[in-house]
Amino acid sequence: YLAKGDSTYNYYTALVPDSASKGLIVVMGGFCTDPQEVMMETKLPVTACKAGYTVVIPFMVNDCETIDVDNDYQKRLETLIPELIRKYKIPDNKFIIGGQSLGGHRALFYAEQAYKINNGTIIKPNLVFGVDPPLNMKRLWNSFTYGVSIKFSEASIAEGTEMLRRFTIMYGGSPAQNPKKYEEVSSFYPEAKDGGNAKYLKTVPVRLYCDPDINWIIENRRGSFETMNATDLAGCISRLRLLGNKNAEFINCLGKGFKPDGSRHPHYFSMLDANEFVSWANKILYPK
Repeated sequence: YLAKGDSTYNYYTALVPDSASKGLIVVMGGFCTDPQEVMMETKLPVTACKAGYTVVIPFMVNDCETIDVDNDYQKRLETLIPELIRKYKIPDNKFIIGGQSLGGHRALFYAEQAYKINNGTIIKPNLVFGVDPPLNMKRLWNSFTYGVSIKFSEASIAEGTEMLRRFTIMYGGSPAQNPKKYEEVSSFYPEAKDGGNAKYLKTVPVRLYCDPDINWIIENRRGSFETMNATDLAGCISRLRLLGNKNAEFINCLGKGFKPDGSRHPHYFSMLDANEFVSWANKILYPK
């Protein structure tokens, strides 16, 4: 726990291997998802730890109870990473960051800022990944607006109403009212030159996982490709490829997203194959 006298936020769960660590993997959950819930959704932390990696699941901000107007999550992450590298004796240039949904966006944004500033004040990750994260906050605003307006899915109405309220507070209104802010806070912005912040990842291995089940979206949300995070993810990878990043990958996980209770849902961490992920990490960080 990093906040004295408060166990509801600003803490992390660490899984430490028995032998010397091969590297650090920081795994961030989605909106309001705490470390225990992350471990219920994905085998990645346990699998990676067994493979020799130190895995840390941070909970820097309690999104359920606060609106992160000042981007405290990013600031706390910048402070936490060097502490983890020292504490767990992580070897140089063996740092991976990623997450699911909002956690994936936060991971990409952290990496982008590290490579943008490029002066050592923010530790640069060597690999970055996201599991169905929204990247373009303007498209996400439009998606929430659509879900609320059609009045089809109770889940979409509830989520959209709350997130539109939060975006209005965090970003000073809608994308039409404050377009520069939406570009600034997006980890990929297709209307900006070279994809906006995404351009800072042009030399970094990036994986974006997606279960692009349009039939599920039509049946359960009456949505379209434009309302899916898949639009951001495919666009971001294409942009990075255009910028010369041969290690930017869109991982198609069609049909592989499931909730912990076994019910089908294309927006869950379960789509990521943990063993294959570790093989990828080993290949990039420890090339033969």
